[in-house]
Amino acid sequence: MSTLIRDEGDIHVECDMDYGKYVINGVNYVPCIVRVNELSKVMDVLMSYVKGDPVLNQLMIKAVGDELRIEMPITIMGSGKSLGEVINELIYLIIGIRHCLHSIEVKH
Repeated sequence: MSTLIRDEGDIHVECDMDYGKYVINGVNYVPCIVRVNELSKVMDVLMSYVKGDPVLNQLMIKAVGDELRIEMPITIMGSGKSLGEVINELIYLIIGIRHCLHSIEVKH
């Protein structure tokens, strides 16, 4: 298998797509590391959104410093989205949250 790598500005993502190696409770998953500068600024809004989203709420997410450690079950593909599409959604969600929070800071 391969490694999925995405870079968008200062957001860097690496996922080991060899999901045959990773199993939790009988479900294979893809481990990903998402590096985000100043992650703590977006974390509360990000997790609130993720919890309310029927696809993203299937992700197991842990913040460690400026990294998100994600375990993405391959069953998420049953939602009609590929694993790469889910990662892209997460990246653009982080970018959007940053933009909104920056706009709020500028106005105050």
